Amino acid sequence: MRKKWFSGAMAFILAAVFLSTSALADGLPKPESKNAEAQKLIDEAWTINKRETTADGYKQCVALMEQADKLDPDNYMILTDLSRYYWNYGNLLPKETEEQQKKLEGIYAKGIEAAEKSIKLNETVGGHYWFAVNKAASLEFSSILSQAAAFPTILKHSDYVGEHGEDYYYGASGRLWSEIVVRVPKAVVKMVGYDVQEVVDDIDASIKKEPRYLHNYVYKARFINTYFDKKDEALSLLDEALQKDADTIFPDEVAANKEAQADARKLWKDIAGKDYPEK
Repeated sequence: MRKKWFSGAMAFILAAVFLSTSALADGLPKPESKNAEAQKLIDEAWTINKRETTADGYKQCVALMEQADKLDPDNYMILTDLSRYYWNYGNLLPKETEEQQKKLEGIYAKGIEAAEKSIKLNETVGGHYWFAVNKAASLEFSSILSQAAAFPTILKHSDYVGEHGEDYYYGASGRLWSEIVVRVPKAVVKMVGYDVQEVVDDIDASIKKEPRYLHNYVYKARFINTYFDKKDEALSLLDEALQKDADTIFPDEVAANKEAQADARKLWKDIAGKDYPEK
């Protein structure tokens, strides 16, 4: 499904994303290598990623996948995962000072490069998705004119994901667009004629296909509270996510679900003004 883009909105894409294949919806495909040492590094990175979602953890994953890339160059799956790890690592680093911002731009530039190489070797949804995310992230500290000038490129990659893999990463595209719509002025949304119901429909479809992945509940809650001021419905979604057992509901995504529940508790307090479960 083709999504409309908002000029100048790229700086706000960073928080949209969030991070094994499910029978109900697509998860992240694990890279495979014929090089035994490279595969060992891939396995180690995946073990870390499944255990924790921290800046230090992602930094370790980046280092491991960089080594795997040297051992097995021209492996598009390794490059796609490397691009993903670059973004996840950068997304969790501080960005208050100019020095910190420059560091992030360097990290995202490496993510873009890895994704570009991956796409040239084999065009995949993952390659396009992580290119778009890293590209948008790299422009957070740029001028609106620079952001606007880059939007056709990001739109092209985003469109590929929508057209070839709308279920990628349990509906990552829906989470991405929920953040874009939330963070641009409503006047802009109305001006371009964007149908915000698409965001709700996309995330609802993702939840229906894979109800065990809790980030989608949190993103929808944030969207409907911010855009429609539906406080009670948002709290109901957060409560649903927090009532689930993150340790057992989805064995392949335990760390991700614990991260989602931590985000849900923060969002609950932001909305309700009190700690969960008080309203």
